[in-house]
Amino acid sequence: MKPLKRSVKILFILAGAVLLALLVIVANISRSRSQVQGVEVSIRYGHTPELVGSQVVVDSILAGYPNLLQRLVKSVDCDRVAAAAAHVPYLDNVSASLSVSGKVVVRAEQRRPIARLFYGPREYYFDAAGAVFPVSPRGDCNVLVAGGDFTEPLRVDSLNSQMQSLVTLAAWLDSHDEFLALIDQIYVLRNGDLMMVPKIGDHVIELGSPDDLDSKFDNLLAFYRKGMPRAGWDTYSKISLKFKDQVVCTKK
Repeated sequence: MKPLKRSVKILFILAGAVLLALLVIVANISRSRSQVQGVEVSIRYGHTPELVGSQVVVDSILAGYPNLLQRLVKSVDCDRVAAAAAHVPYLDNVSASLSVSGKVVVRAEQRRPIARLFYGPREYYFDAAGAVFPVSPRGDCNVLVAGGDFTEPLRVDSLNSQMQSLVTLAAWLDSHDEFLALIDQIYVLRNGDLMMVPKIGDHVIELGSPDDLDSKFDNLLAFYRKGMPRAGWDTYSKISLKFKDQVVCTKK
């Protein structure tokens, strides 16, 4: 009798699995033949203040995919939805999918600014990857201030050499908290050389090119710890790190 009971039990399990599979198939067929039930947006902000809301993303999607809400679920192009959402400059890693209930679900991360950029009369943020996006009325980020004597119009799709220098320096500082804590502003000259304004002292720091940053900042830190206390924080107007393994100071 026991083998028979075991066989019956197995049959019930198999029948249940088949029934469940059929229900899933029927539900998917029914969903695919139904109309889109709306757009749901989920944005991961991390530790960054909120710069963009969900409705802005929905508006961008519907502008790029005007008849989305009138389409059948089975005819929705999720790649097109994601591309329309990605037109919102604050977003990164955008994806789109369809929920069981027939909604279009968009997930994205908000870009994390590492510097506030003053480019002529306009203000922007940029992230460590060099993506440039507008400041937002929804919130401010406590980040480096960046500017320069820019010679070309700003292009967000292809950074010019001056912008690339700023991004390289800001990204390096962003990954080195001990040095980021020392610097308040960064500035790029016409020739691409970099200047910095520290948070302490009445001087500027001439960095030169964004090369050998590890060595240059190590030299700066050593000078701040050993040379500056003896000379006085208000003695120099400029500290230059642009020459290899040297710290050259200009007195006021």
